[in-house]
Amino acid sequence: MVYLILTLAAGICAGRLLNRFRFLKHTGAAVSVIICLMLFVMGVKIGADENILKNVSALGLQALLFAAAGIAGSVLAASLLYRTVYRDKTEGKS
Repeated sequence: MVYLILTLAAGICAGRLLNRFRFLKHTGAAVSVIICLMLFVMGVKIGADENILKNVSALGLQALLFAAAGIAGSVLAASLLYRTVYRDKTEGKS
């Protein structure tokens, strides 16, 4: 986990240092392509694993519950953040 955090921190530093270069303006498309490629490779790995395929019904329900909980938590956090940030801005204008 430490390696992931260090890699992210190095990327942030590199982005800050190289932000004046034009080619970095198009990194959004590259990130989308790489994420799609990673999802494809993960799907191939899952499709090749017999244990996962045998237990897909139990794993599917569990994954659905985790996904629903993650979505609900994200929506709640975004809502609270939105209310906190925009309430402060609108109160200052009155």
